[in-house]
Amino acid sequence: MPSLAMFLVLPAINADWGAALVLVAWLASVTVLVSVTGGAASLLAAGFVAVLAQSLAIKRVWIAETGAAAVLAYAAAAAIGADRGAPSGDLGAWPQMMVVAYLAYSAGLLASAPTGVSRARIEQRLAEVAHELRTPLTHILGFSEMIERQVFGPLKEKYVEYASLIRTSGAHLLDLSNDLLDLSRIDAGSYPLTIERFDARDVVNEVVGSSALSAQAKAIALSAVLPSGALSVRADRRAMLRILLNAVGNAIKFTPENGRVEVKAFAEDGALVLETIDSGPGISAAEKLRLGQAYVRGESGLGIEGAGLGLSLVRALAALHGGRLGFDDAPGGGAIVRVTLPVLATQ
Repeated sequence: MPSLAMFLVLPAINADWGAALVLVAWLASVTVLVSVTGGAASLLAAGFVAVLAQSLAIKRVWIAETGAAAVLAYAAAAAIGADRGAPSGDLGAWPQMMVVAYLAYSAGLLASAPTGVSRARIEQRLAEVAHELRTPLTHILGFSEMIERQVFGPLKEKYVEYASLIRTSGAHLLDLSNDLLDLSRIDAGSYPLTIERFDARDVVNEVVGSSALSAQAKAIALSAVLPSGALSVRADRRAMLRILLNAVGNAIKFTPENGRVEVKAFAEDGALVLETIDSGPGISAAEKLRLGQAYVRGESGLGIEGAGLGLSLVRALAALHGGRLGFDDAPGGGAIVRVTLPVLATQ
């Protein structure tokens, strides 16, 4: 019972010495019980199975050491039991009941034992893979663009078309890798913010310019609405660029052909507001509560490429600046993705 109680409070202890103490206490108690109830022939030897299940549940890396200790403890109990002889008195059904309890306890432990690597470990691996993908993808994009532009001489039209497809697919993979890497860094608390002063209008114009080709491919009218005066902010320029690139890219992706996407930047209640307004299918009330979580996509995104990371990264980068992500309905249909950042420069 003391060993069982210690196991139940182990999560609160959260230390290797606590796990070791639980295993040692259990081994000691089972050794004593086996030695006084018949030694090698005791039914209570099933308790040594439970200690292995405990090891799996609380410290998987100790399973070999725990198994060796259990064998030695059983041998000691058998030797002590042989010297003591048969137990005095009638134990009745108690040994059988204990065996059932041991086995049920072991089954429960094995069911709760960790079956895979932790989330932190998975995120670390994802970040490593994303980082390693970036260099070859950059090469692929460069070479495919050279082929597409026919730098070294004319090619058949089909080859140029394939080169364009390679470049487009490579760009998508590179964006996905960058999103994974940034999200992993943010989750690990190691995303460095470089705070500097700049005009937010320059970032908006840069994003609109770099997104023009994507918009033209779908005949989408892409425009920016900016104040005449400077929007001076103190923020991480690269992070703000990523916020807008993902928000605008998402709007273009979900807006049908011949639609429109408008990007606004303005000051409101002492904060910078960045709005991306599209003429797409809009966002339902239920989706507004879920969007912005990793790997969550709206119902209108079925059949459209993407992993559901774009808005998740927007939310995470906004939060790093003390800001927030919100959604609203656009006048005349469509959606408004609104990012509010308390980064306006006062001086």
